[in-house]
Amino acid sequence: MLDARRLRIFCAVAAEGSFTAAGAKLFLTQSAVSQQVALLEREIGVALVERVARGIHLTEVGAILADRAHGVLRDMASLEQEIRRLVSSPTIVRLGVFSTAGASLVPVVVKRFRQQFSETRLVLHASQPENLENELKEGVIDVGLTWDYDFLTRSIGSLHRQHLLDEPLCLLLPQAHSLASEQGPVRLLDLADEPWVVRSHQPPYHDAFGVMCRAAGFEPNVVFRADDYQSLQGFVAAGVGLAVAPLMSIIAQRPDIVIRPLHEPAFTRRIDAVVLPESRGNPLIRQLLEMLAEVRPEEA
Repeated sequence: MLDARRLRIFCAVAAEGSFTAAGAKLFLTQSAVSQQVALLEREIGVALVERVARGIHLTEVGAILADRAHGVLRDMASLEQEIRRLVSSPTIVRLGVFSTAGASLVPVVVKRFRQQFSETRLVLHASQPENLENELKEGVIDVGLTWDYDFLTRSIGSLHRQHLLDEPLCLLLPQAHSLASEQGPVRLLDLADEPWVVRSHQPPYHDAFGVMCRAAGFEPNVVFRADDYQSLQGFVAAGVGLAVAPLMSIIAQRPDIVIRPLHEPAFTRRIDAVVLPESRGNPLIRQLLEMLAEVRPEEA
């Protein structure tokens, strides 16, 4: 009998084209992914992938299995959800969250959900927006949180989108900067000659900061790209450059940086909840969506 977890890992490898990329998507190490695929090959008795210099190629059997496994996993997830609704106690609803929402918005949701729906268990799952559609279809989550920018909308495929809130993008300055002691919003164009530290993103948002700056009327001088918002703050504090970040990402603000609002133009990051269209009638999912629409990060 095929192992469903190994099938999910194999499907991720097939979709991403490498063990490393699949591991990053699934929050597993490259060696763990490789080991699970090897065990699956042993179960089946035939090679599923060919290791090449820059990743993997599917064998003929591997391609057939990857194609069929997606449907099998969706059917299994649907069956599992139906069984959970019938027999599970307490009832469970699963929420996929991205990291900065987990630092601010989600704690408010968890606290309020537990108070209002004590008979239902809210389970959190670390999710990336680009993976939400597959995770929803495979039953890993019931509701997913996603983000995009007001100037660059993220495609969500066939999912239903519910808008939750707009959070402003803010300017981050080192304490020694000449504008740090002033009050009020700052025009991005007035900072055209400054060096910038940028948060790295996957496409289509790899050049989001450049899009903002060009909309303001200049081409930015990007001197460093940080992997996360914590290190972004650190580089700003060290004087490497200025930065722009969404408000929820700086809930835990360093004491040696200053945050100022932007205007002319101002930009926002939009936070949405997404679900499968057919799941909107589920009372548990509807309860969670209604609560997500009501809460705000500043309540934390």
